This record gives sequence, C-alpha cells and structure tokens, in this order.
Amino acid sequence: MSSSLKCFEALELLASPPYEFPLSEIAAELSLPVASVHRIMKTLCLAGVAEQHSRTRWYRLTSRTLWIGTGYLRRSAVYRAAFVVLQEMARKCYAQGLNQALTYLATIDNDQVLYLHTVGNPSDLHLYANTGERRPMHSTGLGKALLAFQPAEVVDRVLSGKLAKHGPNTLTSAAALRDDLAATRKRGYSIDEEENVQGTRCVAAPILDQSGQAVAAMSISAPVPAFTVEMTEQYSLIVREAALRVSVQIGYRSRSGHILA
Repeated sequence: MSSSLKCFEALELLASPPYEFPLSEIAAELSLPVASVHRIMKTLCLAGVAEQHSRTRWYRLTSRTLWIGTGYLRRSAVYRAAFVVLQEMARKCYAQGLNQALTYLATIDNDQVLYLHTVGNPSDLHLYANTGERRPMHSTGLGKALLAFQPAEVVDRVLSGKLAKHGPNTLTSAAALRDDLAATRKRGYSIDEEENVQGTRCVAAPILDQSGQAVAAMSISAPVPAFTVEMTEQYSLIVREAALRVSVQIGYRSRSGHILA
C-alpha cells in the first residue's frame, strides 16, 4: 500500500513546475532512497504514465495522464451542463463592451477552489486559470460564492484556517468574512474587489444542487479599469442567470424570489 501511495506522490510531483525532474530530486522530494524511487519510476514508465527525456533522462508525465485526469470532467454533470453556458456568458460580456472579461467555472475540493474551465481573452496571462488549478476560498469570488452556500461545519473549518493575504483588499479576519458571506447569501452573488489579484474585479454566483447547497460556481472577472464598481450589478445579472440555468440542469428547482432568479 505504501509503495502505491508513493507512486501517486511521484505523479503529483511530475504535475508541478518545472514538470520534469531528475531521479535524485524525485528521491529528495519523496524522502526515499534513490534505489526505491528508481523502482517507482520504472513502474510508472511501464504503466505508460511517465517517461524519460531522451537526452536529459529526466522524468516527465506522458499524454496518457491527460486522458486519466480529464475523466473527472467527462463524468462531471456540472461541467457538461456549464460548458456551453460559460461560453455564452463570455459572449454576453463582450457584447456589452467588457472585452477583457474572463468567465470561470470551479468547484470546491479539499477546502480550495478547483478550476474546471476558463473562457476568454485575458489582458494578462496570470489572470487565466488553467484547468486543475487551485486557489484559496477566502480571497476569490468563486470561493466566497461556494462557501456562502456550504454547511456550517465547512465554513467554520475554512475560516478557522490561515486566511492569508493575496491581494490588496483580501479579507483576513473570520468576522469580516462571515459578514461578507452573509451579504453574498442575501444578494445571490459574491464580489472580489482586488482580493486575490491586484487590479482585478470579479462577480460570482453559486451553482446549487437539489438540496440548495453549492456544488460549483461561475464568475466573471476583468481588470478594474474596464470593470468598474458601477458595472457590478449589470454583470451580476449575467452570472446569476447563467448559474441558475446550470443549477436547474443538474436538478435544482428554483423557488419564487430565489437569490439566483
């Protein structure tokens, strides 16, 4: 069992920058003897999920891992329901003049925001979230939209952890975040005012399941000069409507006066 777990640890390491590692560095990262790691890497190569560069002999992932990893998306009802809606949401933003908008789909995983898909033309590449990327719950619009519609024990666990500062306006106190989550629940969408990335504003809405709990969220993000405070309500309508469409597709039944309606 322990050797199988070490194989997974090695795969996770190869999935992180710089994406290629010599045997000695893999051994150091896994805190294992080089001989043991050599056997692990030989197993992964035989399985077709890792390979050695022909010149450097460093190890890297193979294309087979892409098929394995995207199996998560292929079986995700939320991803299938939201894929076209996310693109339509981006087109609406462009039609209304927000040409630098990015639209995101994310879910919650291990108390973090897990990005499933991004649509748009970023003005800065660092604004683009790759599929599989993770970001904090407390400092992102998506994270706060998700957190506002989670059971109390999930909220308490996240807010009792380290609330690190990521942007100039990150909320780093549990009390301030609880007030923000209450406002999110009341209006039906969250706001990220340069809380995760300086110079970026975001609005996000939860995707709800049959029980009314958030299983995912969608957002619109753009640079502050283009996406002004006065435009927040305008674009919140787009993201709420999109989130409601996806929610209904996965089984949620809206009620009159519901926050997403």
